Amino acid sequence: MVTQMRRLRHLHQVRGWSFDPVRSPDPPHELVELVYSFCHGQWLDVLRVRSDTDAQAGRFLAESMVVGGRPRACWLATGTLTDVLDGLDELPPPISRLAPRLLLPAIVR
Repeated sequence: MVTQMRRLRHLHQVRGWSFDPVRSPDPPHELVELVYSFCHGQWLDVLRVRSDTDAQAGRFLAESMVVGGRPRACWLATGTLTDVLDGLDELPPPISRLAPRLLLPAIVR
């Protein structure tokens, strides 16, 4: 877990990801999960960590993440924190030609 904590700190302090702890609404307001996010213009990368065995990450179209909207993802990963962080490390920047893209429905005329 120490290595994963270093990797999370690196996301926040070096790579510039935002960090938000989520606490339970009821006293004693225990820590429920950690949420990290990074905006690349029209794309938003999000990492949710509940434990070292329960993590999720995704790259979403930022405009789809408004309250009440339907998130549109072009990349998702779930699993252990190590596996999800590995996936994020391998994910190319959105401007890369190798980056995942949304498949848009064909226009029917």
